[in-house]
Amino acid sequence: MSKKSYLKRSDGRYQTSVTINGKKKYLYANSSDELDKKVTEIKYKYNSGLFSNNEDITFKQYAEKWFEINISTKEIATQNSIRNRLNHLYKYIANIKLKNLKRFQIQEISTSMIKDGYKDITNRTISECKRILEDAVNNDIIPKNVANGIKSVKFPKNERKPLTMYEDKKIVECAQKHKYGLFILLLRFCGLRPEEAVALTISDIDLKNNMIIINKAVSLAQNQPKIKATKNLKNRKIPIPSFLLKYLKDEIKYRTDNNIQYLFTKETDKYSMLTKQALKTHLSSFLYELNKDIKNEEEKITFSYYRLRHSYCTMLYYAGIKIKKAQELMGHSSADMVYDIYTHLDEERENADELINDYIKGHII
Repeated sequence: MSKKSYLKRSDGRYQTSVTINGKKKYLYANSSDELDKKVTEIKYKYNSGLFSNNEDITFKQYAEKWFEINISTKEIATQNSIRNRLNHLYKYIANIKLKNLKRFQIQEISTSMIKDGYKDITNRTISECKRILEDAVNNDIIPKNVANGIKSVKFPKNERKPLTMYEDKKIVECAQKHKYGLFILLLRFCGLRPEEAVALTISDIDLKNNMIIINKAVSLAQNQPKIKATKNLKNRKIPIPSFLLKYLKDEIKYRTDNNIQYLFTKETDKYSMLTKQALKTHLSSFLYELNKDIKNEEEKITFSYYRLRHSYCTMLYYAGIKIKKAQELMGHSSADMVYDIYTHLDEERENADELINDYIKGHII
């Protein structure tokens, strides 16, 4: 077939058809040269017995192939996250043939998930659907991605609250006496992710320069930790506050004397890293000790490991650390999250009502 006989569509793409196993298959490309290559490739596969007819493939069948090829070699946490989103999609379109899938069916998924109380995962699920359908387009299974153009739903952001001064004071007091206190203090005053703290070895603590070197983390998708790269794939150094040096020196001496590599280890095995379950148990133990003398439930202090990290970022703001440096210390790949926190704190600090009245009194009245 000459290139001149290819049909140019209204969307600018070129179109033609070939007959495979007695069925007409339509091919699309952005140029006649690209379409010519597709025609040659599909005819070669057919003549070589490599072509299989995928006209009747369902969304789930194709998604599972896509997962096996593109996702199955990634970290377990990534696999589990994407598998969760696929399961949401399967509830609605698992058995629909790809060629029959309509745009409104994808939009209905978003609407139904929102009604069921899902928020951020709704947008991620639709994005996953777009990725799969785009892959099907690239493999000539379907002519177009019907999910393209579906916009993300905007949800109000959950306000991340740092620890109050009262909570901070109580946590520090408790941590200085508690057996898991050093772990809590490092997250709070060095901004470590729990996955980074678990991976720390005593050689990562530079007491000469008062720095913690973050060059690895662990995956906690399953209970047993596995060493991996840092989240933004970069190493960083974090200054150690002076009041923490004594605790670190004592801990490192103990671990050096006993030939223990990791800074934090299981109680049942001093040579093994903390597991996911151990982290939960340690936090529960600390919260129990922190609140044991508080009778009123509403007055009890609760926090997650990541709230400690958020409080570290808040501390950087009040200490006058600039956004770019805060991003570096936090180990973020972009400054967006730090910028959001700093902007929110700027707004809290700026009392517009008071400033306006002061201006009027000083300049007008």
